[in-house]
Amino acid sequence: MSNNRFHTGRRTAVTGIIVNIILTIFKLLAGFLAHSTAMIADGIESASDIITTSIVAYSIKIAQKPEDQKHPYGHEKAESIAAKFVAGFLLFSGLTIGWNAMQAIIQNNIETPGVFALYAAVLTIVVKEILFWYTFITAKKIKSTALKANAWHFRSDALTSVGTLIGVAAARLGYPAADPIAAIITALLILRMAYRLYEKSISELMDSSAPKQKLDEIRHVISSVENVKGIDSLKTRIHGNMLYVDVDIVVDSTISVSAGHDIANEVKNTLKLKFSDIKDVMVHVNPCNPDKSNVACQNCDKHCL
Repeated sequence: MSNNRFHTGRRTAVTGIIVNIILTIFKLLAGFLAHSTAMIADGIESASDIITTSIVAYSIKIAQKPEDQKHPYGHEKAESIAAKFVAGFLLFSGLTIGWNAMQAIIQNNIETPGVFALYAAVLTIVVKEILFWYTFITAKKIKSTALKANAWHFRSDALTSVGTLIGVAAARLGYPAADPIAAIITALLILRMAYRLYEKSISELMDSSAPKQKLDEIRHVISSVENVKGIDSLKTRIHGNMLYVDVDIVVDSTISVSAGHDIANEVKNTLKLKFSDIKDVMVHVNPCNPDKSNVACQNCDKHCL
Protein backbone atom coordinates (compact mmCIF):
# COMPACT_ATOMS: atom_id res chain seq x y z
CA MET A 1 0.00 0.00 0.00
CA SER A 2 1.61 3.22 -1.14
CA ASN A 3 2.09 6.41 0.84
CA ASN A 4 0.10 8.20 -1.84
CA ARG A 5 -2.93 6.04 -1.01
CA PHE A 6 -2.55 6.83 2.68
CA HIS A 7 -2.24 10.59 2.13
CA THR A 8 -5.22 10.63 -0.26
CA GLY A 9 -7.38 8.72 2.21
CA ARG A 10 -6.28 10.84 5.16
CA ARG A 11 -6.94 14.09 3.29
CA THR A 12 -10.45 12.92 2.42
CA ALA A 13 -11.14 11.83 5.99
CA VAL A 14 -9.87 15.10 7.51
CA THR A 15 -12.05 17.07 5.09
CA GLY A 16 -15.03 15.04 6.25
CA ILE A 17 -14.23 15.68 9.91
CA ILE A 18 -13.98 19.46 9.45
CA VAL A 19 -17.22 19.66 7.44
CA ASN A 20 -19.07 17.50 9.97
CA ILE A 21 -17.96 19.57 12.95
CA ILE A 22 -19.37 22.70 11.30
CA LEU A 23 -22.59 20.94 10.25
CA THR A 24 -23.15 19.35 13.65
CA ILE A 25 -23.01 22.69 15.46
CA PHE A 26 -25.18 24.34 12.81
CA LYS A 27 -27.86 21.61 12.77
CA LEU A 28 -28.14 21.19 16.52
CA LEU A 29 -28.54 24.96 16.94
CA ALA A 30 -31.12 25.01 14.14
CA GLY A 31 -32.98 22.08 15.69
CA PHE A 32 -33.22 23.60 19.16
CA LEU A 33 -34.01 27.12 17.93
CA ALA A 34 -36.63 25.89 15.45
CA HIS A 35 -38.02 23.23 17.84
CA SER A 36 -37.55 20.46 15.25
CA THR A 37 -37.18 16.86 16.46
CA ALA A 38 -36.09 15.77 12.98
CA MET A 39 -33.39 18.46 12.78
CA ILE A 40 -32.02 17.53 16.21
CA ALA A 41 -31.91 13.90 15.02
CA ASP A 42 -30.08 15.16 11.95
CA GLY A 43 -27.52 16.87 14.18
CA ILE A 44 -26.95 13.68 16.16
CA GLU A 45 -26.29 11.87 12.89
CA SER A 46 -23.63 14.43 11.93
CA ALA A 47 -22.03 14.14 15.37
CA SER A 48 -21.66 10.39 14.85
CA ASP A 49 -20.03 11.14 11.49
CA ILE A 50 -17.21 12.96 13.28
CA ILE A 51 -16.44 9.88 15.37
CA THR A 52 -16.68 7.39 12.51
CA THR A 53 -14.58 9.51 10.16
CA SER A 54 -11.87 9.72 12.82
CA ILE A 55 -11.93 5.92 13.13
CA VAL A 56 -11.69 5.57 9.35
CA ALA A 57 -8.72 7.95 9.16
CA TYR A 58 -6.89 5.94 11.83
CA SER A 59 -7.71 2.62 10.14
CA ILE A 60 -6.24 3.84 6.83
CA LYS A 61 -3.04 4.76 8.69
CA ILE A 62 -2.86 1.28 10.26
CA ALA A 63 -3.73 -0.53 7.01
CA GLN A 64 -0.81 1.02 5.11
CA LYS A 65 1.77 -0.45 7.48
CA PRO A 66 3.96 -3.19 5.93
CA GLU A 67 3.99 -6.82 7.08
CA ASP A 68 5.77 -7.56 10.34
CA GLN A 69 6.52 -10.61 12.48
CA LYS A 70 3.22 -10.35 14.34
CA HIS A 71 1.17 -9.63 11.20
CA PRO A 72 2.92 -11.52 8.35
CA TYR A 73 -0.05 -10.98 6.02
CA GLY A 74 -0.18 -7.22 6.53
CA HIS A 75 -2.66 -4.88 8.21
CA GLU A 76 -5.26 -4.33 5.47
CA LYS A 77 -8.07 -5.81 7.56
CA ALA A 78 -7.89 -2.75 9.81
CA GLU A 79 -10.18 -1.08 7.28
CA SER A 80 -12.72 -3.91 7.49
CA ILE A 81 -12.70 -3.58 11.27
CA ALA A 82 -13.24 0.17 10.94
CA ALA A 83 -16.14 -0.43 8.53
CA LYS A 84 -17.69 -2.67 11.19
CA PHE A 85 -17.42 0.15 13.73
CA VAL A 86 -19.02 2.57 11.27
CA ALA A 87 -21.92 0.14 10.87
CA GLY A 88 -22.23 0.01 14.66
CA PHE A 89 -22.42 3.80 14.91
CA LEU A 90 -25.04 3.85 12.17
CA LEU A 91 -27.04 1.29 14.13
CA PHE A 92 -26.78 3.41 17.29
CA SER A 93 -27.75 6.57 15.40
CA GLY A 94 -30.75 4.91 13.79
CA LEU A 95 -32.03 3.50 17.08
CA THR A 96 -31.51 6.81 18.90
CA ILE A 97 -33.29 8.83 16.23
CA GLY A 98 -36.19 6.38 16.06
CA TRP A 99 -36.57 6.18 19.84
CA ASN A 100 -36.61 9.95 20.36
CA ALA A 101 -39.15 10.42 17.57
CA MET A 102 -41.44 7.71 18.97
CA GLN A 103 -41.23 9.26 22.43
CA ALA A 104 -42.26 12.63 20.99
CA ILE A 105 -45.33 11.04 19.40
CA ILE A 106 -46.29 8.95 22.45
CA GLN A 107 -45.92 11.87 24.87
CA ASN A 108 -47.60 14.22 22.39
CA ASN A 109 -44.62 16.52 22.81
CA ILE A 110 -44.82 17.87 19.27
CA GLU A 111 -44.13 21.45 18.28
CA THR A 112 -44.42 23.07 14.87
CA PRO A 113 -40.81 23.66 13.76
CA GLY A 114 -39.61 27.09 12.69
CA VAL A 115 -38.70 28.02 9.13
CA PHE A 116 -34.98 28.06 10.00
CA ALA A 117 -35.10 24.25 10.11
CA LEU A 118 -36.10 24.22 6.43
CA TYR A 119 -33.09 26.29 5.38
CA ALA A 120 -30.78 24.15 7.50
CA ALA A 121 -32.12 20.94 5.94
CA VAL A 122 -31.64 22.20 2.37
CA LEU A 123 -28.08 23.33 3.09
CA THR A 124 -27.24 20.01 4.75
CA ILE A 125 -28.58 17.95 1.84
CA VAL A 126 -26.39 19.83 -0.63
CA VAL A 127 -23.24 19.72 1.51
CA LYS A 128 -23.64 16.06 2.50
CA GLU A 129 -24.32 14.91 -1.05
CA ILE A 130 -21.16 16.67 -2.24
CA LEU A 131 -19.23 15.10 0.64
CA PHE A 132 -20.68 11.67 -0.19
CA TRP A 133 -19.54 11.76 -3.82
CA TYR A 134 -16.13 13.20 -2.93
CA THR A 135 -15.54 10.44 -0.38
CA PHE A 136 -17.09 7.66 -2.47
CA ILE A 137 -15.03 8.46 -5.58
CA THR A 138 -11.84 8.62 -3.49
CA ALA A 139 -12.73 5.31 -1.80
CA LYS A 140 -13.14 3.59 -5.18
CA LYS A 141 -9.90 5.12 -6.43
CA ILE A 142 -7.81 3.86 -3.52
CA LYS A 143 -9.96 0.74 -2.92
CA SER A 144 -10.74 1.57 0.71
CA THR A 145 -13.52 -0.41 2.39
CA ALA A 146 -13.54 1.85 5.44
CA LEU A 147 -13.68 5.05 3.39
CA LYS A 148 -16.49 3.65 1.26
CA ALA A 149 -18.43 2.77 4.42
CA ASN A 150 -17.91 6.31 5.64
CA ALA A 151 -19.19 7.67 2.33
CA TRP A 152 -22.42 5.75 2.84
CA HIS A 153 -22.59 7.20 6.33
CA PHE A 154 -22.54 10.65 4.73
CA ARG A 155 -25.31 9.53 2.36
CA SER A 156 -27.36 8.41 5.38
CA ASP A 157 -26.95 11.92 6.77
CA ALA A 158 -28.20 13.37 3.48
CA LEU A 159 -31.22 11.04 3.67
CA THR A 160 -31.82 12.16 7.23
CA SER A 161 -31.89 15.74 6.00
CA VAL A 162 -34.31 14.87 3.18
CA GLY A 163 -36.62 13.35 5.77
CA THR A 164 -36.16 16.42 7.93
CA LEU A 165 -37.04 18.72 5.04
CA ILE A 166 -40.23 16.79 4.24
CA GLY A 167 -41.22 16.50 7.89
CA VAL A 168 -40.62 20.15 8.72
CA ALA A 169 -42.43 21.34 5.58
CA ALA A 170 -45.44 19.12 6.32
CA ALA A 171 -45.48 20.20 9.97
CA ARG A 172 -45.54 23.86 8.97
CA LEU A 173 -48.43 23.12 6.60
CA GLY A 174 -50.53 21.90 9.51
CA TYR A 175 -49.35 18.34 10.13
CA PRO A 176 -47.08 18.62 13.21
CA ALA A 177 -46.77 14.84 13.61
CA ALA A 178 -45.01 14.71 10.23
CA ASP A 179 -41.78 15.95 11.82
CA PRO A 180 -41.23 12.96 14.17
CA ILE A 181 -42.70 10.54 11.60
CA ALA A 182 -40.08 11.72 9.09
CA ALA A 183 -37.42 11.08 11.74
CA ILE A 184 -38.71 7.50 12.22
CA ILE A 185 -38.65 6.78 8.48
CA THR A 186 -35.12 8.16 8.28
CA ALA A 187 -34.10 5.96 11.22
CA LEU A 188 -35.33 2.87 9.36
CA LEU A 189 -33.29 3.83 6.28
CA ILE A 190 -30.19 4.29 8.44
CA LEU A 191 -30.71 0.89 10.12
CA ARG A 192 -30.96 -0.77 6.70
CA MET A 193 -27.70 0.88 5.66
CA ALA A 194 -26.04 -0.22 8.91
CA TYR A 195 -27.02 -3.83 8.27
CA ARG A 196 -25.59 -3.80 4.74
CA LEU A 197 -22.28 -2.27 5.86
CA TYR A 198 -22.00 -4.68 8.80
CA GLU A 199 -22.67 -7.66 6.53
CA LYS A 200 -19.97 -6.54 4.08
CA SER A 201 -17.34 -5.95 6.78
CA ILE A 202 -18.04 -9.34 8.38
CA SER A 203 -17.78 -10.97 4.96
CA GLU A 204 -14.30 -9.48 4.49
CA LEU A 205 -13.17 -10.47 7.98
CA MET A 206 -14.32 -14.05 7.29
CA ASP A 207 -12.03 -14.30 4.23
CA SER A 208 -14.86 -14.38 1.71
CA SER A 209 -14.11 -15.15 -1.91
CA ALA A 210 -13.94 -12.52 -4.62
CA PRO A 211 -17.14 -12.01 -6.68
CA LYS A 212 -17.81 -14.48 -9.51
CA GLN A 213 -16.99 -11.91 -12.20
CA LYS A 214 -13.59 -11.31 -10.61
CA LEU A 215 -12.96 -15.06 -10.37
CA ASP A 216 -13.79 -15.49 -14.06
CA GLU A 217 -11.37 -12.70 -14.97
CA ILE A 218 -8.60 -14.27 -12.88
CA ARG A 219 -9.28 -17.69 -14.38
CA HIS A 220 -9.10 -16.25 -17.90
CA VAL A 221 -5.73 -14.58 -17.22
CA ILE A 222 -4.26 -17.77 -15.73
CA SER A 223 -5.46 -19.85 -18.68
CA SER A 224 -3.84 -17.40 -21.10
CA VAL A 225 -0.37 -18.00 -19.64
CA GLU A 226 1.77 -20.09 -21.98
CA ASN A 227 2.14 -23.80 -21.05
CA VAL A 228 -0.71 -23.75 -18.52
CA LYS A 229 -2.81 -26.75 -19.61
CA GLY A 230 -5.64 -26.28 -17.14
CA ILE A 231 -6.75 -25.19 -13.67
CA ASP A 232 -7.51 -27.79 -11.01
CA SER A 233 -8.49 -25.37 -8.27
CA LEU A 234 -8.85 -21.62 -7.83
CA LYS A 235 -9.48 -19.95 -4.47
CA THR A 236 -9.43 -16.30 -3.45
CA ARG A 237 -9.91 -14.47 -0.18
CA ILE A 238 -10.59 -10.81 0.40
CA HIS A 239 -8.08 -9.21 2.77
CA GLY A 240 -9.23 -5.65 3.45
CA ASN A 241 -8.76 -3.82 0.16
CA MET A 242 -6.48 -6.54 -1.23
CA LEU A 243 -6.91 -10.08 -2.54
CA TYR A 244 -5.02 -13.34 -2.01
CA VAL A 245 -5.12 -16.02 -4.71
CA ASP A 246 -4.43 -19.76 -4.37
CA VAL A 247 -4.40 -21.76 -7.61
CA ASP A 248 -3.52 -25.30 -8.69
CA ILE A 249 -2.44 -25.29 -12.33
CA VAL A 250 -1.89 -28.25 -14.65
CA VAL A 251 1.30 -28.49 -16.73
CA ASP A 252 2.88 -31.04 -19.05
CA SER A 253 4.04 -34.00 -16.95
CA THR A 254 7.21 -34.42 -19.03
CA ILE A 255 8.76 -31.04 -18.20
CA SER A 256 11.37 -30.51 -15.48
CA VAL A 257 10.65 -29.24 -11.98
CA SER A 258 12.53 -26.06 -12.87
CA ALA A 259 10.34 -25.49 -15.93
CA GLY A 260 7.21 -26.03 -13.84
CA HIS A 261 8.52 -23.51 -11.33
CA ASP A 262 9.06 -20.96 -14.11
CA ILE A 263 5.47 -21.41 -15.32
CA ALA A 264 4.19 -20.90 -11.76
CA ASN A 265 6.21 -17.68 -11.46
CA GLU A 266 4.82 -16.50 -14.79
CA VAL A 267 1.26 -17.08 -13.53
CA LYS A 268 2.00 -15.16 -10.34
CA ASN A 269 3.68 -12.22 -12.08
CA THR A 270 0.99 -11.99 -14.76
CA LEU A 271 -1.83 -11.89 -12.20
CA LYS A 272 -0.12 -9.21 -10.11
CA LEU A 273 0.53 -7.18 -13.24
CA LYS A 274 -3.08 -7.42 -14.45
CA PHE A 275 -4.77 -6.85 -11.08
CA SER A 276 -3.46 -4.10 -8.81
CA ASP A 277 -5.53 -5.37 -5.86
CA ILE A 278 -3.91 -8.84 -5.81
CA LYS A 279 -1.39 -8.85 -2.97
CA ASP A 280 -0.02 -12.37 -3.31
CA VAL A 281 -0.50 -15.51 -5.38
CA MET A 282 0.24 -19.07 -4.26
CA VAL A 283 0.65 -21.39 -7.25
CA HIS A 284 0.74 -25.19 -6.94
CA VAL A 285 1.82 -27.16 -10.00
CA ASN A 286 0.12 -30.48 -10.88
CA PRO A 287 1.39 -32.76 -13.67
CA CYS A 288 -1.02 -33.50 -16.50
CA ASN A 289 -1.72 -37.23 -16.10
CA PRO A 290 -4.14 -38.99 -18.46
CA ASP A 291 -4.43 -41.96 -16.09
CA LYS A 292 -6.16 -39.81 -13.46
CA SER A 293 -9.76 -38.60 -13.59
CA ASN A 294 -8.64 -34.97 -13.41
CA VAL A 295 -11.17 -32.68 -15.07
CA ALA A 296 -8.40 -30.49 -16.44
CA CYS A 297 -6.78 -33.56 -18.03
CA GLN A 298 -9.82 -34.98 -19.84
CA ASN A 299 -8.25 -33.81 -23.11
CA CYS A 300 -4.73 -34.46 -21.92
CA ASP A 301 -3.86 -36.53 -24.98
CA LYS A 302 -4.36 -33.46 -27.13
CA HIS A 303 -1.61 -31.42 -25.58
CA CYS A 304 0.52 -33.43 -23.17
CA LEU A 305 1.36 -36.62 -25.00
